[in-house]
Amino acid sequence: MARIILIEDEHELSGVIADWLIDENHIVEQIYDGKEAFTRLLSKETHYDLAILDLNLPTMSGLEICRSYREAGGLMPIIILTAKRALSVKEVGLDSGADDYLTKPFKLRELSARIRALLRRPAQIVPTTLTAHDLCLDTSRRTVTKAGESIHLLPKEFALLEYFMINAGQVLSAEQITNNIWSQESSISPDTLRSHLRSLRKKLGGDEGSSWIKNVHGVGYKLEI
Repeated sequence: MARIILIEDEHELSGVIADWLIDENHIVEQIYDGKEAFTRLLSKETHYDLAILDLNLPTMSGLEICRSYREAGGLMPIIILTAKRALSVKEVGLDSGADDYLTKPFKLRELSARIRALLRRPAQIVPTTLTAHDLCLDTSRRTVTKAGESIHLLPKEFALLEYFMINAGQVLSAEQITNNIWSQESSISPDTLRSHLRSLRKKLGGDEGSSWIKNVHGVGYKLEI
C-alpha cells in the first residue's frame, strides 16, 4: 500500500486510474490543477510515496512541477503521463527529474507494474524499519512487532501507525492525519478517525490513557517518544 498523488486534469481518466489503484489497496489523492498540485507536493502537512503526473496541466505544466519539485529537494518517485509519443518529450521529462513515463493510452496493469518497480527501489531516504519504544514497523514487508511479537494490523491501522512513527513526537492534527491516510475525495468523519485509533491502541496493548498515541486536547494526536 502506498500513498499516491495523482495529478491529471482529465477527470474521467483520473477517476479510472484512482479506482484501479484504490482496488490495489493504495491511498490516492486526485489533483486536477498544476499549481494546486505543486503546493500539495511541497506542503509539510502531507506525505506521499509516489506521484503520477500528467504533463499537460492547467496553470502549471507537469514538466515545470517536476523540475521545480526536484530543485526544492523533493525525492519522491514520479511517473509522468504524456499523450505525445516523440522520444524528445520523454527525454525532457526524464531530464526534468521524472523516474519513469507512460504514453497514453496505457494499460492499467502496466501502470501498476511501474509503480511496484519504483516502490521496490532501495530506500535511500526513508528507512524501511521504523522503531519507537518496543514497536518495530517494517515498511517493505508491511509487518509490525511489539517486543518481538507479531501484531496483525488492518491496512488503515498500519498506515496510521506508520504515519505516527514517521512523525514521532510531533503533534498531528486530525486534518493532517485524515489527509495522509484517506484520500481528500473521501468524507471522513472525526468518529471514523477515533474508531480506527481505538482499534490501533487496543492492538498495541493500551487505551487512550495508557497508549503511546496521546490525545493533545484541542490540537490533535502525537506518538510520544
